Amino acid sequence: MDTFQRIEDIYKENYWYLKKILITLTKDEFISEDIIQEVFSKLLKNPEQIKEINYLKSWLGKSAKNAYIDYYRKKSPTLLEDDEIISNLLISNADPESITQVNASLVNIFEKLHHLDKTILIAKEYYGFKYEEISTFVSLSPNAVKTRLFRVRKRIIKSEKGEFL
Repeated sequence: MDTFQRIEDIYKENYWYLKKILITLTKDEFISEDIIQEVFSKLLKNPEQIKEINYLKSWLGKSAKNAYIDYYRKKSPTLLEDDEIISNLLISNADPESITQVNASLVNIFEKLHHLDKTILIAKEYYGFKYEEISTFVSLSPNAVKTRLFRVRKRIIKSEKGEFL
């Protein structure tokens, strides 16, 4: 049996299993079908991957869950899309009074942040380091750096909106 036939058989055997999982997650039949198609299209792009999979059903479930997460990340707005916050943070063409207010606001925000959070934020946003580079000098995994940065950005936005930091 060739690899593509095997993938087709896997698709037929596990379609309803995946659909049941994804309907529970998405509450939408069409999105569920799109995600299933995405999982199997990735498998078709790299058919040799099947030989490395020990527990097929578990792998399919995890792949479907990850594809679901990716789908909603792409659809959800990013943290800094709020134009008002962006215009408040971009001060290059502002008058001196606005610059002073923004600087005071930033100092206030930075005083409330943990030292590690400040380090990660400055390394990423000001110096442009990659997550892997930051992770080496703060002794955290790249995923932990991403998580901390996400939370810091979220706290800054809440602070800019006048909510408690």
